[in-house]
Amino acid sequence: MPLPPERTVAAVLLTAIADGGRHQLRELRPHLAAELSVSAEDLAATVGSNPRETRFAFAVGHARTLLTRRGLAEMVEPGVIAITGAGRALVGEAGSAAAVEARLRPDGPPPAPVPAAFLTGRAPAPPVPGPAVLGRGVVVGPGDRVPPPWRGLPEIAVGETDLERPTAVVDRLHLAWVRRRPVVVRLGVDRDRLRAPRTWRPPLWELGAGFIPWTDRLAFLVWSNTYDARAGRTPTWWWAVRAAEHGAVRTPAGPADVHLPDVGPAWIDGGPRCPLDPADLGAALVHVETVRAGWLRTAPPPRPPRADLAADQRAAVAHGGGPARIIAPAGSGKTRVLTERLRHLVVDRGYEHECVLALAYNRRAQEEMARRCADFRPRTQTLHALGWAIVREAEPRTRLIGDNEVREILARHCPPLDRRANTDPLGPYLDALQTAREALRDPVEVERGSDQIAGFARAFDEYRAELRERRLADFDEQVYRACELLLEDASLRQSWQAACRHLLVDEFQDLTPLRLLLVRILSAPGLDVFGVGDDDQVVYGYTGADPRFLIRFDELFGGATEYALEVNHRCPPAVVTAAATLLGHNRVRVAKTIRAGRRDGSPQALRIRRHPSDGGGAAVVTAVRQWLDAGAAPAGIAVLARVNAALLAPQLALDAAGIPLVPAVRGDVLRRTGV
Repeated sequence: MPLPPERTVAAVLLTAIADGGRHQLRELRPHLAAELSVSAEDLAATVGSNPRETRFAFAVGHARTLLTRRGLAEMVEPGVIAITGAGRALVGEAGSAAAVEARLRPDGPPPAPVPAAFLTGRAPAPPVPGPAVLGRGVVVGPGDRVPPPWRGLPEIAVGETDLERPTAVVDRLHLAWVRRRPVVVRLGVDRDRLRAPRTWRPPLWELGAGFIPWTDRLAFLVWSNTYDARAGRTPTWWWAVRAAEHGAVRTPAGPADVHLPDVGPAWIDGGPRCPLDPADLGAALVHVETVRAGWLRTAPPPRPPRADLAADQRAAVAHGGGPARIIAPAGSGKTRVLTERLRHLVVDRGYEHECVLALAYNRRAQEEMARRCADFRPRTQTLHALGWAIVREAEPRTRLIGDNEVREILARHCPPLDRRANTDPLGPYLDALQTAREALRDPVEVERGSDQIAGFARAFDEYRAELRERRLADFDEQVYRACELLLEDASLRQSWQAACRHLLVDEFQDLTPLRLLLVRILSAPGLDVFGVGDDDQVVYGYTGADPRFLIRFDELFGGATEYALEVNHRCPPAVVTAAATLLGHNRVRVAKTIRAGRRDGSPQALRIRRHPSDGGGAAVVTAVRQWLDAGAAPAGIAVLARVNAALLAPQLALDAAGIPLVPAVRGDVLRRTGV
């Protein structure tokens, strides 16, 4: 009697795998396609194997479902399945040889018969090592034997030298964890020593923007998604023990890690948080972040973003998990992608509010973000508000000061200044103060770079010492002091890291080294950062912002997935074409495609007018009058300039012409040097 089609599929695949893998499966493609009534071209398959599992990409979703629903295979990542022990046993079942070519049958005794549970319905995966899609590894001691499920897998040794120079081992562990590739960790250091908190007190400019508290990451990556099999013990999944403290019942014999009241069997997932289908796991799923928060809420089945999004936007919003870089040119829907991603995590996937945070560059952007998400009220902050919250928690009596008080305190620590009309002798010192902190530069080097700030290095130290003594903080100190406090206090750092497990960062291209350092510290140990920005739109380069942080995102957040928004939905084609042509001349940038989403608009939508260097204000008045005479509303006209000071002449000219406007420049601009 012939086998049912799905059993034939498994038998053919498994026989091919046993007889040579990639080559034989390629030869069997026509036979397999005939069994499924599809073309051989549709059955594109790629085989790879290791001693524990065999993976193959399957383009036919129907066959994948048949195999996984009956326990013959498991999902290990989108589009990739792994044959289970039950599937392997199917090769030796009576009658299977009639469904495949006899010459492909492997030598040796036939495997054990298939349990009835696998033939009549889905059977759960064994509790150790769990479903392959979870990617669990194991920790053993230096001389321990590797338990059978993990034999032949890559090994990563963690020894005493790695505690002092951890970069290479941390990078390997991180990539294995973020990609859910099981590994064997040979732990040659005491577990408590590995987890011992560490503090850092050197000046921030010595650490640099790329610094990260590596001990936090090393301990996390060793234990987050691994069984403990040291000293020959039975592999122990400690997250099941932790879940039992909150009411779960451990089930070491299966069918999963624990049994949840009113739910049933459940796996406790220690990998990077991402949507996994309980139907493919044979049990419910609880992520360790939920357990850490004291809950046993199960993850919902995967569902797509609910918003009506363009294809490129939807791909970014639906990103599975781990770090991601989203290149978002002007008009491509950057804010919409960020807010819908926030909604997708909190509402669709059920992530805890307390571990998801969206960071905006300024208060206006944060308020807009909060307005768009008012129906579910997620956590949104500016970087400086976040820094201030950290400072206030650690040093609750600290008071924030404004510009006038900053000038007063700094002036006391600078050498005597030469005061002349129409100049601000303190201005260069204020600029240097910002540069030293935002750009994480040694104050001595900053002083050497200018002949206008003699004595600045000493003034920098004395100024900050007075701030600490009087429990004060200025604008930049909110982030600078926050970084210092986080590195000095491990418990404070771990508390805020738990509140920032999933960071969404707007305008990533405008991060200065200081602000990037704060993001790096808080994103540890998982580095789950969803960075949105455009390297062609760096506005704050004068404060140290560097587009290379966005360009080299994967170097800062290993294993990152990249997405590109390509359609400008805001501007007419003429403007989009001109902007793309101009930006193409930037030397430091990500190569990108920018297309106009609108089809309307005249070729004259963009016009370039030249004027004398002293005639900018008059030229603006002429252009604005023409638009007003053509029926444009004043509120629909904007005047832009490279810096605020350049808006002074147009603003005065428009006011003198009696044209209503919203002033962009205040009177204090006249106190600035060079204005």
